[in-house]
Amino acid sequence: MIIESSSGSEISNIADWAKLYDTPQSSHQWKEGRSAYSVAEFFLNKNGARVLQDRVSESIGKSFEIERIVPECEVRFDKFGRGRIHDLGIFGTTTDGQSVFVGVEAKVDETFGASVHDNYLTMKAKQITGTSTNAPERIEKLLAMHFCDPDPAMFDIRYQLLYATAGTLAAGADISILFVTVFKTALYNESIGLENYRDYIQFMGKVGATPLKLSSKEVQGHELVLQGKRLVCLHEYFEL
Repeated sequence: MIIESSSGSEISNIADWAKLYDTPQSSHQWKEGRSAYSVAEFFLNKNGARVLQDRVSESIGKSFEIERIVPECEVRFDKFGRGRIHDLGIFGTTTDGQSVFVGVEAKVDETFGASVHDNYLTMKAKQITGTSTNAPERIEKLLAMHFCDPDPAMFDIRYQLLYATAGTLAAGADISILFVTVFKTALYNESIGLENYRDYIQFMGKVGATPLKLSSKEVQGHELVLQGKRLVCLHEYFEL
């Protein structure tokens, strides 16, 4: 198993990982106790790869081995703008040769962003007033992917989760996993964390995900089928 940047530079310690955020645009993301630093610490120093392998193996019913981990991994899922930036893109195979992609969404108590409703109205207003943006079309296509029938409630879900699922499936693996890892650090806020969890569960309910029965009490699993493709979604808290 190797950890490397999207350009292929090997990452072997926290200092190597920190270089990914050494720009004016992203330096604010790298802070001890927040999500980017926490997921790095988890995988470098807390045996995170083994924990994730075990959780994924149980959820798919077969043994899975990690081959490559890429922080800040971009996966294009449509023709509009940038792709989905996974906090970690994890590539591996099962013992029977199937390819696996795990898109990790790391959180402490950072939210899942604005609602689809707020994003859509903001971007549509910009479009109407002359700003060039394809965001409304992107949102419409994502909603059509997740909802077979029109439902005003689909605008209440969090936009980040809407494209996180699409961006995980778009990696094109035989088996696709979206894993939300929530790290309870010294900076974790319980009430904000609870609200985020409610948003996550609301999303799973509205898109018709089916709960998975898993023996590990620590992890919560769902199965979602989008346009004929199966996506396993996992959510777990980790003490750091």
